[in-house]
Amino acid sequence: MTGDSPRRAAPTRPGGAGPMVRALSMVVLLFTTEAMFQTLLPTAMKAAGVSSGLLVGVFIAVSQGAGLLVAPPAAALGDSRGRGRVLVAGGLAVAATAALLAVPAAGGPVWLWSLPILGYGLARGITVITTLGVVARSGDPYRTQGFNGAAQRLASALAALLTALLVLSEGWSAGFLLMAALALAFAWLARGVHGRADRDAGVAVPARASYRESLRMLRRDPALRASSLLNLNLNTLVILGNAFYPLTLDVPTGELAGWLLILLLCRDLTSVLTGPWFHAVAAVLGLRGVVLLSGACAVAGLLVVGIGGGTLAGVLAGSVLQGLAISMGIGSTNILATSGGDGGTALRLTATNYANSIGSFVLPLGFGLLFDLLGPGSVFLSGAGVSLLLGARVLMLTRVR
Repeated sequence: MTGDSPRRAAPTRPGGAGPMVRALSMVVLLFTTEAMFQTLLPTAMKAAGVSSGLLVGVFIAVSQGAGLLVAPPAAALGDSRGRGRVLVAGGLAVAATAALLAVPAAGGPVWLWSLPILGYGLARGITVITTLGVVARSGDPYRTQGFNGAAQRLASALAALLTALLVLSEGWSAGFLLMAALALAFAWLARGVHGRADRDAGVAVPARASYRESLRMLRRDPALRASSLLNLNLNTLVILGNAFYPLTLDVPTGELAGWLLILLLCRDLTSVLTGPWFHAVAAVLGLRGVVLLSGACAVAGLLVVGIGGGTLAGVLAGSVLQGLAISMGIGSTNILATSGGDGGTALRLTATNYANSIGSFVLPLGFGLLFDLLGPGSVFLSGAGVSLLLGARVLMLTRVR
């Protein structure tokens, strides 16, 4: 990839406002569900008596990484036969597993959490990738991806408000049932996906060959590898903020909700405000410049929260930096993944998901172990180190050739 202007890097593609509005509405519903899960799960488990950071990390890792097992054939099927039908099935599966999580949230042994979390992870893996494939083919790439980033973080802000209310009222089961309702609304909207957003003309990768083909694309295309690592960097920010920030604060439950709300709302509202400007920033800095901006803000944001996350100034500054990193990073990673012509849209996105899924599985385990061994302060500082390494590698892969 080069640092060329957006118009030279990816020409405008046809598409009216209707498909984009539908796609972005689906993004809001799905990512509200996902952000609620990431925040609600550790707090609900903590309330149920699960105090081990490592065990919480294991469950988060399973939910984030299990989808890798089924995403390639689902993506190949969606690209050739229709992404809408895949999303209807995925939305219904997310709804069912979220509803099942209401059972252990009401009380019960730890093992009751395991199967619904595994099912959620599998359904999530299918649904998130395929939804992003719909977004990528619903309008002009740079403008659509900027609004995609804003929609994702608007969803996270909504989830922060909802989760804070649930934490205050200790309504854990109600929270999982609300997630199920949002997933059902997503499945209903997915029924209307059609045209270029639904499938790619002339693309027909058999499901049985999808793993091999996606790995081949990843091996040959530096842009896909860069997208993969950039996505992992963004997930590191989100996982640390959503799941581990509540655990690092030594405050009563009533105060916990307020601190969590400050971090998540400021982070996500920053992304909502800056995301629609992605195309303009890319026109000035080039795609590689936007990648550099995102990486620098990610490292700085984690360092600030790690050092001063228990103070109002620290959490505000860190959340704004993280929000800017996420809004610029979401657009960049999806442009990198979908601008090539080799393979179907969702399968290309899936190819970027191998390192991301493995990393999203391993990193929560590592952060959870650090939390248990070295204490809360180590989590965000080590996260900043990981983010720095990932950002440096992404810049190497996107250098001008």
